Amino acid sequence: MTLEGLTVAVAGMGPMGRGIARVFAQAGANVIVSDMTPELTQGGVDAIAAESAADGAVVAVSGAPLAEAVAHADLFIEAIVERMDAKAALLKEVAAAAPAGLIVASNTSSLSVGEMGKEFGDPTRVAGMHFFNPPTKMKLVEVIRGAGTDPAVVSRLVELVVAVGKTAVTCADSPNFIVNRVCRPLYYEAQLLVAEGVEPAVVDAAASGALGHPMGPITLLDFTGLHTHLGSSETALREFGDPKYRPIPGVRALVRNGMTGRAAGRGFYDYAVEKPRAAIERVTRPAPSGQASIAWAGPSAAEQSAGAADVTVYSCHLPPTEADIEAVAQLASSGPVVVDSSDAGWLEVLPAGAEWARIHGSFVEVVDDAVAGVVPGRGVELVLAALGATSVRVPALPGLVADRLANCMANEASFLVEEGTASKADVDVALRLGMNHPSGPFEYTDRVGVQQVHAGLRSMLAAFGDSRYRPSQLMRRENAGAER
Repeated sequence: MTLEGLTVAVAGMGPMGRGIARVFAQAGANVIVSDMTPELTQGGVDAIAAESAADGAVVAVSGAPLAEAVAHADLFIEAIVERMDAKAALLKEVAAAAPAGLIVASNTSSLSVGEMGKEFGDPTRVAGMHFFNPPTKMKLVEVIRGAGTDPAVVSRLVELVVAVGKTAVTCADSPNFIVNRVCRPLYYEAQLLVAEGVEPAVVDAAASGALGHPMGPITLLDFTGLHTHLGSSETALREFGDPKYRPIPGVRALVRNGMTGRAAGRGFYDYAVEKPRAAIERVTRPAPSGQASIAWAGPSAAEQSAGAADVTVYSCHLPPTEADIEAVAQLASSGPVVVDSSDAGWLEVLPAGAEWARIHGSFVEVVDDAVAGVVPGRGVELVLAALGATSVRVPALPGLVADRLANCMANEASFLVEEGTASKADVDVALRLGMNHPSGPFEYTDRVGVQQVHAGLRSMLAAFGDSRYRPSQLMRRENAGAER
């Protein structure tokens, strides 16, 4: 599909607006850009030319006042400040100059598309078209349908996304849409872990080492700005009315003190003292030298091992039963044994002599908690040597770090699908392309099993007493079906 003959008007010459203009221009569309003043508009044109040249491309766009740009357009995309009052005022101007059939799209990341449609005066022609930063490189675009959006408009926007070489996912108009909504508990739980005494670098190391996230959630929060995240949290709490979206007090305190992240020089990390990468390297322990053999046991072990070994790993990813506790106690009486689990239930029942860790292939969370009386010893060292695994030390908190983050994201994704906001397939695509996660939340659930995710959430719900960990009804039903 060619975009020759298509005219696209883009308002707002910040980094997102310029990137979106470049994407359409590179695909062959005639692009007209506009900003609040002629000087800002021309500055945008010049910046687009310079940025394109720096990337080895030749892209030409023209600039014009808003009314003139809109009058000749087939598609209008606004990428101005993320405030409804500003967008509403802009859309009223667009409506006054819009030709019949103009499709109006907003690059909003969280605001109501339906409300924008009402402000424009014709909700049928208004949809969301959320590009990710930087638009020239990120492959994902969320296409958001308002309650009144014409399905033909949604279909046309999906076609255009494909035509510019991107991947489209569609979702209903709901706060934070797909990626930002599903990632909300990733950020919440990361902040809560810090509030519960886990060093920020440990949280980031676990997210990268165990889950394959390219950037840990605490580093990402500092990068995007804690004030931005706080605003999104307040919006989610107001829109959903669910206390699980309440902002974390520690973040509010940082923002009030001007410690809003990397740009301010201080957020969760103090950049004058130690940058995130150095902190993550400091808390991540290399695999110990030497060789060792492992015997695998327990209900979650991929296979049961027989014969002599230097250490036994008892894998139990569901809540421990009396039989599990007895089995670990017997193993501990005859040699080193390490329980492989993140389930909260082990805190009270871990037999004397047993050690505790959560094994994620070549990365291991080692439970090291003198307060709880859980201290790693020779068994953990043998496991790390046998696996050649790097590790971090974590306290004995429910879900530890990686499983807590992953299970809460999977649960939020389940809520989103349950509500009819998006499909499972689109959610997985969105998280893989929008966040560069190696797998989507439903792919993760399929891999580890819905029973394990459901049980982990239930254990955290019981241990914390906080309703934020309640499983969705969809997950509850899927768990029941898996057990039958």
